[in-house]
Amino acid sequence: MDNSVNFRRAGILLAYPMAYLYVRMFFFIDSSDWKFTGILTAMALVFILVSELVRRGRRPFDRRMKGETVFWYLMMIASAFTARFGPSEALSIFAMHLCAVYSVLVSNDLLLGGKTGGFIPADLIHGFYVKSFAGFPNFVTDWSAFGKKDAKKTRNGAVIAMAIGFVIIMIVFFSISLSFISQIDKDIAVMFSDYLDAIAKYFGNLEIDTIMFCAFFAIPVCFYLYGLMSRSAKSDGTREKRFGELLEDFLKRGRKVPVVISCICAGFFVLLYILFFAKRTAYFLGGFTGEVPDGQLVSYFARDGFFQLVGIMAVNMCVYLTIYLFETRTSEGHTSIPGRILVTLLMSESIIFAVIAMSKLWLYFSIYGYTPKRMLAMWGTLALGCAAFLSILTVNRGKSHFRPGVYFTAASYIGVSILSWIMGSM
Repeated sequence: MDNSVNFRRAGILLAYPMAYLYVRMFFFIDSSDWKFTGILTAMALVFILVSELVRRGRRPFDRRMKGETVFWYLMMIASAFTARFGPSEALSIFAMHLCAVYSVLVSNDLLLGGKTGGFIPADLIHGFYVKSFAGFPNFVTDWSAFGKKDAKKTRNGAVIAMAIGFVIIMIVFFSISLSFISQIDKDIAVMFSDYLDAIAKYFGNLEIDTIMFCAFFAIPVCFYLYGLMSRSAKSDGTREKRFGELLEDFLKRGRKVPVVISCICAGFFVLLYILFFAKRTAYFLGGFTGEVPDGQLVSYFARDGFFQLVGIMAVNMCVYLTIYLFETRTSEGHTSIPGRILVTLLMSESIIFAVIAMSKLWLYFSIYGYTPKRMLAMWGTLALGCAAFLSILTVNRGKSHFRPGVYFTAASYIGVSILSWIMGSM
């Protein structure tokens, strides 16, 4: 028999247990328990297994696992494993979901831009909503993989099914008969009582109400998750490629803002920050020297202005993206020379802001010690600083560096989560 049929069958058989595990994990497992880490990690592994089975069953010509797919699988497992002891459990679980959906799209070559790039928000929307909900019927239609192909095997299957059903019926009849006999003989009644107590204890330990709740809500989850995998595996990427080209064309036609206007606007930001540095340099350098202004607590000094600095970095990134999206380009499709200069200055200022913010955070960290929020703030500052550096490379080289930025953000978060675990256990 063709292995692709076996893969399809295995994928669809494991889809519902995967959904059941998912529902039970989120509703009935205490996140403070190490059991949560184990089940969350197991959930990630089961998702990968089912995803690969469905992909290989539907795409027998593409059974090799690409390096990028392996990266996102590893990020999903790492996000799940570090969720409990990382700086933010909610962010880790959210990251696990993002990696899960994105890994399915990557493994089936369905990225709108053909590779990881600036269309990643559209890719995730495409995976979370379009592929998943459009693939809802697939959990029903894909059972065709179990069609009748061998009359002998079909007969054997019918015999086994009938035998199992027969035994179940006999057990029911035996219990009824035993109940009647127990009404006549007290010794048998005691035996029957013990028999029923054992059954009741067994089902009591199973928490029937919990099982029924998970079993019911696992149905739509199963349709959703399997729909994402099956719909993606059945797609050849033609529609995604066409839509990606439409998005790229839309962005090109939207770049009509004259260079003079964009440069004037960016220039105001650059000059504002130069004035800011000139006026407040001594104050912000205190994070490096450890010198705190007279009459001010170290805790207040370290926090004062930190979140504002991070906010300014985020605004600068938005300014750069606005220039990137709307400023007219050269005939070669590159940013204008004045635009490159101003963006380089703006992003360089963002890097300086990141260094200053990190110095203040490190001062606070060195005195008052580790907390998850401080570690998360450190990671956010580092990620924004890296984004600013990659933006400088992008505008000056004329080549997008979004992809390494995404890799760095994902990998650095896992690194911070592991470091958070180490610091928390010291």
